[in-house]
Parts: sequence; structure tokens; C-alpha cells
Amino acid sequence: MTSTDVSVSQNNLLFYDDFSNPRSGWSQWDGGQTQIAYQGGGLRFLIGEPHYDYWSLAGLEIKDAILAVEARVVGGPPNNDFGLICRYQGPDQFYAFVVSSDGYTGIVAVDGDGYHILTDSGLTYVASVDRGLSTYLLRADCVGSSLALYVDRQKLLEIEDHRYNSGDVGVFAGTFDETGVEVVFDNFYVLKP
Repeated sequence: MTSTDVSVSQNNLLFYDDFSNPRSGWSQWDGGQTQIAYQGGGLRFLIGEPHYDYWSLAGLEIKDAILAVEARVVGGPPNNDFGLICRYQGPDQFYAFVVSSDGYTGIVAVDGDGYHILTDSGLTYVASVDRGLSTYLLRADCVGSSLALYVDRQKLLEIEDHRYNSGDVGVFAGTFDETGVEVVFDNFYVLKP
């Protein structure tokens, strides 16, 4: 299973990680209730705190790219969030491409004033995304000022934003009221647009 419908070749592949090597450089965390770790050939997030997002980054500096990953939700409530990050310049400067297992999606800009949902109507419900514990194929296009989110090869959202033009890339998972969200990421691609 590949997480992108863009063909992958030597000419357009900027970075790939299947998380089989625990020394490949992604940030890990063990805070007791919350853990991010390489496990079973994936990068596993277990979030044990309410209303909290955690992320892990690849350690790259990228301007324009197509990101893709497999996100397998293996535990916790469907009211969760997980997805891709691009143009990360610091904990208060990045874009997040958000999906939840209860069907909500969005593109978010994070800045010093918090999280700003860039889609006009807030988070958007998409019935085809609503399926609980499952594997989701996620894709985020960060090309110029154009940002697009795909889930399972279907383009769901596209917006324009000029806030950030380069930075690191990564994945994230988080909770709302209920804890125990568990997501395993695998096959992370960064491709030239």
C-alpha cells in the first residue's frame, strides 16, 4: 500500500522513511502517559493527556513538497486528531493537515496566537473519513501558497495561505476530551511537486 497517488521515482523522491530504523532521526518522547516511539516498524503515538497534540519531525528543511503517510489508528476514542505537518519553523509556526476518525478534516496554521483553521467553515465533516479504528492514507501538498489535504487519494480541502514558505515536515496526533489516542505512522514520503 502506498500513501500517495503521485508516482514515486528517483527524480521526485526527496525523502522516505518506513520507520524500520529507530536511529533514523525522528523525535521520540516518553512522558509516562504519552509516548512517541519507533515500534513494530512504525512510529507510534500514544497520547494520554486531554486536549494535547504531540508531533515528531523528520529534521529537514523543505520549501515546496508533497507529503504522504499511512496513519493507522489502533486505539482510543474516534474524537481524536492526527495528520501531517509542513513548513515547521518552531512550535508556534507551522501548517497542520488534520484528520479525525470521526470524520472531521481541516488545514490549520499555528502561530503565536494559537491554532487557526484556514478552511472557511471550520473543520469539515466528510462521511468517507468517518470510520474509527482504521488505516488512512494521508497526503498534504505544500506548494507555493497552495495547501491541499487528501485522504485515501481523494482531495478534500484546498486553500491559499502565505504565512510560511519553508520548514521541517512531520506527523502529529492528539486528543480532545478523552485520552488514549493511539496512532501508528508508516511509509512517510516527501516528494517534489
